[in-house]
Amino acid sequence: MAGLSARAGSALKTRQKSRRLSRFAWIATGRPETLDVFWFSFNAVMPLILIVALGYLLTHLKVINSPFIDQANKFCFNVAFPISLFSSIVSLDLEVEISWKLYALVIAAILLIVLMLMLIVPKFVKGNPQRGALIQGIYRGNFLLMGYPLARNFFGEAGIVPVVMLLPVVVGLYNFIAVFILEYYDDSHPRSHVGVIALKIIKNPLIIGALAGTVFSLLRLELPLFISRATKDLGGIASPLALVLLGAQFNWHRVAGNVRLLVSAVVVRMLVIPVLVISAAILLGFRGPELGGVFVLFCAPTAISSYVMAKSMHSDAELAGQIILITTVLSVVTLFVGSYILRSLQMI
Repeated sequence: MAGLSARAGSALKTRQKSRRLSRFAWIATGRPETLDVFWFSFNAVMPLILIVALGYLLTHLKVINSPFIDQANKFCFNVAFPISLFSSIVSLDLEVEISWKLYALVIAAILLIVLMLMLIVPKFVKGNPQRGALIQGIYRGNFLLMGYPLARNFFGEAGIVPVVMLLPVVVGLYNFIAVFILEYYDDSHPRSHVGVIALKIIKNPLIIGALAGTVFSLLRLELPLFISRATKDLGGIASPLALVLLGAQFNWHRVAGNVRLLVSAVVVRMLVIPVLVISAAILLGFRGPELGGVFVLFCAPTAISSYVMAKSMHSDAELAGQIILITTVLSVVTLFVGSYILRSLQMI
């Protein structure tokens, strides 16, 4: 009995030591454990929430007012976000090995999602400003801000390649569709012809920034160091400033009036779309980093820039901001659960 107890005690100590080592195994492998994924998601999201809260507080303290908010929104839309897009894309290595199958899946999924939303949303939502904001809030994820760091933390250095490959295509497509959607559902002027909408898309500051960044990156054009630093610094204020403005205009009392739309947006954005697209990717044979790239893309919360675009293009900016805030908070849970399930199934 004494020998049996000794062996049992030794086995228990071995298991405990193994558990302690496994907690730190991700440092060597670049693949974090589930709890590390949760805390990384939490630490990625909480700064955004705190900045929104700061904007809310500054308004109530009368540090910022409506004229400042209006001018700052124009600055974000016309200057900060275009430069942010340019700076982010121009720094990418777009000559990585291209997976046309992955491109085809992602582009087809985004276009199909938008098409279905344009067919379904008008049947249940009467106002055009709400239609545009809702559609944009559902299809457009925060891939630019969260894609790269999430992929690197979830899947190691190997997980970065699919994200780098997808980033310019997805960002360009997201912005192109956003301009089209918001222009199409803009009640401030008569419905434009296709040619007029196409011209406005081309002239949109965010489209110009994304295209310019792609051209510079593909042609390997190097900016002088002082210009590169200036664009990086200026682009870096886009998302924080937009979050401050979102918080400054956030009204908790008005959330109740949009509950039905918010529930629809959150369920479709955070549950329906990820389940359908990731299931399709698995059936098509995607595994590892490529499936990880799809996971990060379609599980990310709604893009921050969708609020600025809604505000600047006569859509329902209030609804857009509410969707961003709620999906961002809930993304801590969805990213954690999604990564846990895929890891348990040994898909990523």
